[in-house]
Amino acid sequence: MLKRLKILGITLLAIFLTAFLLFEYMDEGLPEGVQSEEADQLARTMMASINHQAWQNTGAISWGYDDRTYVWDKKRHLTQVDYDGNRVQLDINKRKGFIVNGDSSLAEEKKKEICHWAWRYWCNDSFWLNPISKIFDPGTERSIVTWHGKKTLLVTYTSGGSTPGDSYLWILDENGRPKSWKLWVSIIPIGGMRFSWDKWVKLETGVWVSTYHFNPVKTIPLHNPVGKLDLREMYTEDIFTALLSSSTELISY
Repeated sequence: MLKRLKILGITLLAIFLTAFLLFEYMDEGLPEGVQSEEADQLARTMMASINHQAWQNTGAISWGYDDRTYVWDKKRHLTQVDYDGNRVQLDINKRKGFIVNGDSSLAEEKKKEICHWAWRYWCNDSFWLNPISKIFDPGTERSIVTWHGKKTLLVTYTSGGSTPGDSYLWILDENGRPKSWKLWVSIIPIGGMRFSWDKWVKLETGVWVSTYHFNPVKTIPLHNPVGKLDLREMYTEDIFTALLSSSTELISY
């Protein structure tokens, strides 16, 4: 018993020291940038590098993130989220949804919680799929930052999503396509963590997406992205019929 306690104590100490060193030596303050037309032009170059117009024309897209999977009807602003054994469909704009495979005995608060987490996951995971097309969204600020002698693009989201106030520093290649980004976000206590933007794939609609984001602490892969001009190219029947039916009791989350 004493030996087990010693092992547990050493393990906890190692975890604490690792966390301390990560915070002490990796944490960076948010850099100050200069908002200018040059920043906006750099942002437009980055959007062109992924064929933003093709993203605009993409009507439906499916992909996976960790053990979660998504079907997103971009035209109608609807999404289906599969996570932790739940299948949830959401009307993104109206903030309403329902649990496709839900138990009728579930309490109302539990249903709201399941739908809320589906929305939170969708916000995060769809952002990793393509944040580049959101850099001119309302509430965004774009600035030029010189980083290691190169001009980079700092984008701050002052509103919107589930975590307003987050900032991202984009490091681009010679063609304006992202090589990596550094994050100052509320869900990560260490400022300036850097993730790569690798393994670019071109979807059927013509848009490019990065499917691999390396970081020594946590690497984020995206799985099997498929883009179509319309959801009907993915399914012979409308999977959102019940969500849109007037007889379905929707949950506000």
